[in-house]
Amino acid sequence: MYRWHAGYVAWLLNRITGILITFYLVMHIWVIHHLAHGPEKYRMVMDFLGSPIFVFFEICIIGVVLYHMMNGIRIVLVDFGNGAWTHKTLFWVVMAIGVVLFVLCIWELAGALLGLSHAVAATH
Repeated sequence: MYRWHAGYVAWLLNRITGILITFYLVMHIWVIHHLAHGPEKYRMVMDFLGSPIFVFFEICIIGVVLYHMMNGIRIVLVDFGNGAWTHKTLFWVVMAIGVVLFVLCIWELAGALLGLSHAVAATH
């Protein structure tokens, strides 16, 4: 039986998040495709995607992209730096940074959804 260590989990999650990002990009292209069918069709799709379940999926995709990005940075540091000796520590450091970025993104998203965003506040 294969041991579940940080390197294996990071490798597995990197593959899974890559597949999820690909799926998201296909869905994104599908939504953008509706621009060609006029503003009413696009508005219908956007109203559907504004439902609470899709807001949850938006939060999930932020986490997926952040994990994939932070693990990619770790891989570059391990491959091109001297990170092979400290790859486990490096994994947890980049994951902690990713969690902080995730919280900041969710904070901003929640503010935008509630109309409390800095960008929204600046336009009023």
